[in-house]
Amino acid sequence: MDFNPELVRRAQMLLTLDHSLSQVKEILLREGYPDDQVKELIEATEEVLNYFVPPVYDDNKIAIDIRHSNKDIEMDPSPDLLVDRISGKVELLTPHLQETWRVANEIRKSIRYQYR
Repeated sequence: MDFNPELVRRAQMLLTLDHSLSQVKEILLREGYPDDQVKELIEATEEVLNYFVPPVYDDNKIAIDIRHSNKDIEMDPSPDLLVDRISGKVELLTPHLQETWRVANEIRKSIRYQYR
């Protein structure tokens, strides 16, 4: 769907003013923007924001940041794997990278040997 550029600009402005998505939706609807466009824009924004939110992990998880050859050294560390301290479950946060799979398999092997 093509969005009214004014709708997008207004939504962006409201979000930069620290309004929640639900507040932005209500304001846009009150201002008379089409229901279907507002709903689709808010859903798309929500989906993108959920994609970019870093994973939440607690003290029971070990975060592993793999040094990839194509990763910028100046970037902040971001975990590629989470290992649950209790269950030993390995969660891949960057499954699209081959190095992540290699490291995860090595971790799984070492965990298996510890439990024997």
